Amino acid sequence: MSSDSINEIKDKLKQNPNDVKLIEEYAIALSDTGENQEALKNFIYLKKVSPDNPHVYYNIGIILEKLGKNDDAIISYEKALSIAPNDTDIMYNLANVYIKTELYDEAENLLLKVVDIDKNDENCYFHLGEIYTRKKNFEKSIIYLKKALELKSDDIFAKFYLAYANKQIGNIELAIKYYEDVISQNQDYSWAYYNLASIYLEQSNEEQAILYLEKTIKTNPHDLKAIKMIVKLFSKHKKYSAAEKILRQAMQTMPDEADIYYFLARVYKELKSRINYVKYLKMTLKKQITFSGDINTLKEEIKEAEKR
Repeated sequence: MSSDSINEIKDKLKQNPNDVKLIEEYAIALSDTGENQEALKNFIYLKKVSPDNPHVYYNIGIILEKLGKNDDAIISYEKALSIAPNDTDIMYNLANVYIKTELYDEAENLLLKVVDIDKNDENCYFHLGEIYTRKKNFEKSIIYLKKALELKSDDIFAKFYLAYANKQIGNIELAIKYYEDVISQNQDYSWAYYNLASIYLEQSNEEQAILYLEKTIKTNPHDLKAIKMIVKLFSKHKKYSAAEKILRQAMQTMPDEADIYYFLARVYKELKSRINYVKYLKMTLKKQITFSGDINTLKEEIKEAEKR
């Protein structure tokens, strides 16, 4: 809603300051434009005036969720649902916050009620698939994700979760197909590239793994797992120049990530460049707060490297 529309509502409120519908309209408009704290004040006032209005508690829940106060949002949504137990919008929003707070059983129960009322709610089928994925019930996850795709054939997130679920139960070719579908829809979906690389690596198809890791890093230069994986593969095949190039690019995008300097040190060790080996080991130590390895072992490695 535009600022002109909000000002128009404010003018009406000046004439009718106790008009509950106008106050609610004004509060919703404020929330829609990001004025969440001010919107919350108005809804709290409405809660005092209309303590049995489920929409007031529902909107308070929405605002609290936007503010990252998920526990408080749950309380407000639950209050709204206690007043309007068959309201599917309240059920859906409450289920989403349950998922965020990892209350998967509670979310599952609510979403099953929603799809029982509305069998064409694609979002609910997707979130049920998401829940079963998180609960590692992959067969059930696939059932609900397929239902989501039947209702919305271009649901990229349903395809991504279907790829993951199929991979977990050993349907590798189907997993690859779904990941490729994701990429054809969005060529910047870095996780799809990374997961394909992981599949090909498990199949010992290192050439394909490298190809998809390169695409992962191109779309997400901050993917440290992909960087480590491709550097290990390049080093395994003694492609140290390629490994060095990847790591130097990573240093530009993640200058405080210690593991990059450590991997670069190891590359220089293989290249017999003692000066650079020691240099990057010491740089790793300087950035030790982000180092994933053991600091004492790193210090011992530096001592041994300096002796040579």
